Amino acid sequence: MQTKFSRKELERLNCSEEEILLVINYQKRFPIILDSEDNIEKFCIDARDLYKEIIQSEDTSNFSRWIKRAIKNYGFTEIADFSTISPIGRIGNKSAIAQGGDIKSTTYTLSVDMSKQLAMIDKKESGFIARKYFILMENIVTKNKEWLAVRDPEKEEYKKMSAEVDAWCFRLWHHHASRSEYAVEADMLNTIVTGKTSQQLKSEYGVASNDLIRDYLKKSIMKNYCSWSNRIRYYYLWIWDSQNVKICLLKCMR
Repeated sequence: MQTKFSRKELERLNCSEEEILLVINYQKRFPIILDSEDNIEKFCIDARDLYKEIIQSEDTSNFSRWIKRAIKNYGFTEIADFSTISPIGRIGNKSAIAQGGDIKSTTYTLSVDMSKQLAMIDKKESGFIARKYFILMENIVTKNKEWLAVRDPEKEEYKKMSAEVDAWCFRLWHHHASRSEYAVEADMLNTIVTGKTSQQLKSEYGVASNDLIRDYLKKSIMKNYCSWSNRIRYYYLWIWDSQNVKICLLKCMR
């Protein structure tokens, strides 16, 4: 799955403005591909695109010589460091159905580690910047996976809390919770965790109208949302009187 990180996602991962601009610019040329577990795919960088970036030209007439020399001189090996698709449809040691092309059209797909090393070979500033991008993306993918490990459980806790609010409304007033009633509880949760109302958070983070506030928040804050969603859910499970629920929640906010 090809992944491009938005400014919002990079900000919540504590990236600096310089890092954000580098990622937004370079991920258009070298999109990172993630697997089903949100890890970087082993081979995801097109060697021809990397070559063009390093030499700062669209001329790839010397690409075949360059990549073969690099593989030989630096001991890169197929399967471990890169994969190839030949113009006749050979993928590594397996044949596929394809026609046409010449040796120069062989596609080399590189690992991030090999890409970092190739970027340094010609000692050009463009290569150094590309290498910096690859290293940064490895860190970002790791931090994003850690963020998701907190956000996903928080989503489940919030769903449970919302279900309990709905059941509580039905027990007391014999109707399901309305959108406004859910909004009141969400606002209460935001205030307990951050000390700010939903509207204040939307203004601070520039939350789009259809986005969720918690998709903009950092991991440390998300952990508190998860624990408080669980706590509030039990208030609604065991306390029948609406005033007592509010009293309990207000005490939490102090």
